[in-house]
Amino acid sequence: MTPEERARQKIDAMLTASGWAVQEKRNANLAAARDVAVAELSFKTGEPDYTLFVDAKALGAVVPPRTEQTRIVAEVERRLSVVGELEAVVSANLQRANRIRQSILQKAFIGKLNS
Repeated sequence: MTPEERARQKIDAMLTASGWAVQEKRNANLAAARDVAVAELSFKTGEPDYTLFVDAKALGAVVPPRTEQTRIVAEVERRLSVVGELEAVVSANLQRANRIRQSILQKAFIGKLNS
């Protein structure tokens, strides 16, 4: 599960606990309850995380503030950078392990492997 999916589960649970009927945009039914939160509706201005409706009238949208979005992007980029570094280390270690294995096998075949 991605961090976004975990965050969405937490937010869905908080909205539900607060009395909101949380729905996905593909199955949205504004008549399902008085207070409906629809995830990721599309607008010309963007796609907010949730659009809140009361009595089928849009009340507002929940979007992370620009500073939070910037922080999230920076954190994702940092983590991807770490992943890239780890991939390089793992690759180098796999090559090293392969060379060691080949050396051991070579010594075993020529009878020079000491106990």
